[in-house]
Amino acid sequence: MSLEQAGAPDVRELLETARALMAKAAWDELAGLGARLPQTLDRHWLSFADSVSFALGQLHRTDEAAALLERAWAVEPTHRRASSLAWLYYSALMRQKRPPRRDEPREPRDREADRRAFTRWIREALSFDPRSVKDLYRLGIYESQIESRRDAAALRAFLRAIRAYRALPLEVRRCRHDLRKPYIRALYGAARSSLRLGRAGDARGFIYICIREDRETHHVEPLHKLFLAGKACTESKRWDEAERAFRLALDAKGPPARDFVYGGLAKLELLRGRLDDARAWVENHVPPPRRSAVLWRLLGDIHARAGRVEEARSAWNNALLKDRGGRHLTLVRLAQLDLAAGRLKDAERQFEKALEFRRRHYVSDDPPALRGLLQAAEARGDAPRAAELRQRLEALDRRAGRGRAA
Repeated sequence: MSLEQAGAPDVRELLETARALMAKAAWDELAGLGARLPQTLDRHWLSFADSVSFALGQLHRTDEAAALLERAWAVEPTHRRASSLAWLYYSALMRQKRPPRRDEPREPRDREADRRAFTRWIREALSFDPRSVKDLYRLGIYESQIESRRDAAALRAFLRAIRAYRALPLEVRRCRHDLRKPYIRALYGAARSSLRLGRAGDARGFIYICIREDRETHHVEPLHKLFLAGKACTESKRWDEAERAFRLALDAKGPPARDFVYGGLAKLELLRGRLDDARAWVENHVPPPRRSAVLWRLLGDIHARAGRVEEARSAWNNALLKDRGGRHLTLVRLAQLDLAAGRLKDAERQFEKALEFRRRHYVSDDPPALRGLLQAAEARGDAPRAAELRQRLEALDRRAGRGRAA
């Protein structure tokens, strides 16, 4: 029996309507057409179902969109459907990482379920097309931003995306503008992950290529590219290059906030040993109420290097008032002040708090906190405790070595 004989609407007409609504980004109207779908899909309905699912995804109705797409997948598994399903869960996970906009109600989600679903569907997508630039880029972002900075895995995904794009024939790259953006962003991601892995030279190479190839399109904000270039040059001890990149970043296009760039300049001057200049970049350009935990911590480092212990302690205590993601870094610094002053119990308490925070938030031990506890144990003459801490540090070093080898 044909669709017309069964009294079903003409799918071709619905598809034309769907294309028109898609062109206008009329997602509510297009999603509403989903009511016209039959309970059982066959191949005639698949393109229309894909369109409705896309609209539902744009409206952040993730579960409805995924359920419909899975129905289409059951009839005809394709790379595009697997990739779209991965994108739905990727988008849901990314939304959970940022504050909701005023006009965007936060959709309650099961984060672990979304992670499992993304992992399943990105594998399906890459089994169909192992050289999919978009899927490889999203996998890299998932590893580096959604997971706890799994940068070795992220870098592998970004490198695969870069190689896949470059392997495309020139005529394909010229006409597939939709692949250019993930390629450029994969270069940026590779630079960022390389820097986090301590590979400053590689990071510098990737970000310079990103800047050069993204000169006209700005798929990554110039501010962010130049700032990352400044960080990579700082870590490579290319001081003059770093200063030039940071100064260019101050005037580059991008979001209006520039406090983190002043922080980059301050850290650069701290490493150069120009302590007055380092302090001036923060104190003259970022008023105290606006200083982030990172800037307060950096200001404390500058004071500590100059021997101003109480000023350092005050700055680090201010960092703790604002810090959510890096409290262990500040706690270790405060503990080291106590350790240097011979206040072993106070130092050990701070080091333990740093370890607890690191484990709770990043599911890993903190090497500086363990080293501090080892120093305190040795100062107290506690040989068994010192031996235990050395074993933990050796185990961490072995794991870190495996991560660098990856």
